[in-house]
Amino acid sequence: MVILSAKRFIPISESTLSVAAKLAERAGIPLREFIESVLAEVLKAMQFRSNIIEVISLSDMLDDLRRAGGVILPQSFVYRLVESLDEEVFAELLSEVRRTASWYGTLAKVKRGPDLETLRLVLNVWFPDMNVSIVKGGNSYRVIAASSNQPVRVTNLARAALEELCKALDLEVKDIQVSRGIIKVSVRCSTHGE
Repeated sequence: MVILSAKRFIPISESTLSVAAKLAERAGIPLREFIESVLAEVLKAMQFRSNIIEVISLSDMLDDLRRAGGVILPQSFVYRLVESLDEEVFAELLSEVRRTASWYGTLAKVKRGPDLETLRLVLNVWFPDMNVSIVKGGNSYRVIAASSNQPVRVTNLARAALEELCKALDLEVKDIQVSRGIIKVSVRCSTHGE
């Protein structure tokens, strides 16, 4: 079977081509091969998840989380572990979560901008069992993060992370309500990353 391939010319902006050329040079790959391999990987990923922009963002965020010292463990084990900690160790964990969330939020702001979509993506990475939704209400937004099986202590960790992430992303927390597995935060922001 003979497959004929036709070359097609697709206009690409100079700025995009310039970035691709720098990345290809850094990787030591000819530009055409670099672009072909990137496109091939993107198309493979799109076969399973159509929102490729979110897939790439989440992948980058997971890499940032790993660099910040975060690890991925089985959720049920983490829940049991957190619930078994004595108060002093839990307070240390809470402090560490705040510190890491602040650093991570600052990095996310620099890389993606200080907006609500960045906050939603970051929360989905940090707490994958939580459903995160953002609802506009007047001149503020309500961020709702909910998990049906999250213990109280883990919800408190999520609250601490959420507060620090909001600060780092320049989102003003107006009100916060927390109950087991549910966090509702009213925020105001200067940019509206809807």
